[in-house]
Formats: sequence, C-alpha cells, structure tokens
Amino acid sequence: MRLPGEARPVLEGLDLRLEPGTVAGVCGRSGAGKTTLLGALSGLVPWLRTAELRGELRLDGESLVGIDPGQRAHLLGTCLDRPDAQLFLPTVAHELAAASRLHDGDTLQRAAEVLGVERLAASRITELSSGQRQRVALVAALAASPRPVLLDEPTAHLDAGGVAALVQLLAEAARRGASFLINEQAGWRLDPSAGRWLRLAGGVLAPCGRPLPPSFAAPSWHPGGPVLSASGLAVARNGVPLVSGVELELRAGEVVLLSGPNGAGKSTLARVLAGFQRPAAGTLRREGRGALMLPSAELQLFGGTVAEEVTASGSAAAETARVLRRHRLEHLAARAPWTLSRGERQRLVHAALDLRRPPFMIVDEPAQGLDPEDLGAFVELVHRRAAKGRAYLVISHRPELAGAAHRHLRIADRRLEEVAG
Repeated sequence: MRLPGEARPVLEGLDLRLEPGTVAGVCGRSGAGKTTLLGALSGLVPWLRTAELRGELRLDGESLVGIDPGQRAHLLGTCLDRPDAQLFLPTVAHELAAASRLHDGDTLQRAAEVLGVERLAASRITELSSGQRQRVALVAALAASPRPVLLDEPTAHLDAGGVAALVQLLAEAARRGASFLINEQAGWRLDPSAGRWLRLAGGVLAPCGRPLPPSFAAPSWHPGGPVLSASGLAVARNGVPLVSGVELELRAGEVVLLSGPNGAGKSTLARVLAGFQRPAAGTLRREGRGALMLPSAELQLFGGTVAEEVTASGSAAAETARVLRRHRLEHLAARAPWTLSRGERQRLVHAALDLRRPPFMIVDEPAQGLDPEDLGAFVELVHRRAAKGRAYLVISHRPELAGAAHRHLRIADRRLEEVAG
C-alpha cells in the first residue's frame, strides 16, 4: 500500500492470517502504519483515504476487494482510534439500538452490561467523557463478534475497570470463536487476553514478545512557589456536579499526575484550571497564562503543514528545525497534520505548546498513540522543562506515569484526594 506523495509504501508484502478464536495484538513505532492497516481491512482505505492498494483480502474465503466500508460493516466490527468519529446519533440508547439492528442483540447487551454502558443509555453522546464514549464505541464494535473485530487503541481512554471489562469480553468472545486484531501501544494492559503479538515495522508484520510496561525515574529536583492555586473549587458538566471542594496548589517545577474513573470530571477540571470554563464555585489564581493540551489532538491543529503548525507558535526557521527533530517530526514537515497518525499528532501539539513556554502546562491523556519510546521521550522533555521551573499537571489512566511525578492525585467520589506512595 502506498499513500499519495509517499516515496515508500506504508505496507509492503504484508501477510496476515487471523484464525477463529484468536486475539492478536499489533504494536510498533508511532507512524509505522498500524491504523492504516486496520483502515485497509475495514475498507476506510482507499474508500475514504486515497491510496494505491494491491493484494488479496478474504473473509471466510470470499474476497472483500471492491466492497465499500458500509457493506463491510455487516461482515466485521471496527472501533476507530477516535471513538467520537464513529458515534453519530444523539444518545447512547440510539447508538446501541442502531448497533443491535446491524449485529446480534444478545452479544451487544452482554458487552453493554460488562462495560457499564447500560447506565448511560439516556445520556447524550456530547455529554460523555472521552472514556465513556470509548466504551460506547467498543460495545457497538464487539457486538459484531463472533465475526472478526478490529480495535484501534481500545484502552487509550479507559480506566482500570474499563480495561478489565474489555479483557473479560475479549476472552469470552474468543471462546465463542471470535477473532480480534488489536492495535495497542500499551499492550501490557490487555494481557492475558491477547494470545500473540505482532510488530509492524518496515511495512511488514513479524511475531514479537509480549509488550512490557515502561518504568520512569522520579524527579530529582524540588518544586518552587505556586503557579496555580484553587480553593473551594467546584466543577460541573452541563449543570451536573462532578467535583467539589477542590484544594489544589501546583508549584513551579512540579510534575503532578491526576487520575480517576471514566466520567469523574478530570477533563472538565482541566478546562476550568486552564481558564477555558468557569468553575461552579470557588476561586482560582494563576501566575501567567498556562497551556492546555486536549485529549483530542486534532482539535488543536490548524496549520496547513506540520512545519507551519510549529512556526505559528513564533519560532524561527532554525528553531523550527530543532523542534521537529526533538519530537521526531522532521520527516513529516511538509505533511498536512490531518494525515498524521494519532501519536504523531500528539507529538505535534505538544511541540507547538512547548514553544509558547507557558509557566504551567495541563496535558490531558498524553500517552495515547505514543509507543513506549516516544512516551519515554515525552517524560524526559517534561522533566527537562520542569527542572527549569515549568509546572505540569498530567491527566492519565496510565499508572506507570506516577513514577515520573512528584505527586499523584485522584478524583474519587467527587473529591480530589492525594494517592499515598
């Protein structure tokens, strides 16, 4: 497979056979072509994204070549790396009803029960958190089993309970003969459901060992004075109280991890702290203007090319080149941001915000799309900036990031609490 304007194929001579009852995981560097592979299998490539595609693709011995994504939706399930991009109806109940008309209702009901989506039935899609939307999209995709199901970064926004529920559903479906192909950068979160792992590199797939979680060094410096303070803070979403009585002090050079269940209000709190949403109660004090990195990177990309996105932050040509190298984006300088992989978009947004040199940065789910090496590079950059005085509030479900922080905060039962140890 070759994309327009690309000198080398994204996928070349790739062979893959997925047997019934198989859960196969795919890992690889950010930008290796994992999402493109699933796009080709689901029909999104080349129907929605132009590409030169050659080779055979068969399901139960029947060719899928020439069958568009709408027709393939009856033959397999797909959950994209952006769950909100495949949720079109007003409420969760509408989405579940549409999925039940396409696939088996009993399978859907079981998935909705285990993933906790039933209690969200009356909620509007626009009112859900990123993790809740991911749960809804997963239920719709899993309803296709025992047909093949394609999952792209299914744990990106899931809390620990959501991951455990997904692992349970994968195991149950595999026992019924379902097969799954899963792109996942944090593969260790899906153990033991994935029976085998494949690494995509140089356009081909090869067997590899089970992914292991990375470990990070703790900060070696001491924070300074406060740059962000909250007292008696309360936040709400669409009039529904989420967190109250927040007492928070973020100090210069401090790295703090914030976690909590899906729907607890982490992203809403982030928008309030950054000044993009009014608090329901309480007071805020900021020393300078901070930066907020949203969980959906594409919402913060406006340039025509990767290089333009960086220069829009006011960098000179020499500095732009250094920034692109630092974030492993130099080979993508002429590409349009919307053509990048998820991890590449994450790196680009962080690079652009970093250039603004804010006194504090709130980063919401930075690990999504990042392979372990890129996540390590992100942590190293955070530590370098923090050692020079910038404060970071990192929002993530990835517990390994707690080792890279001075403190770990968690939202539980509508309160903000400090996690010991």
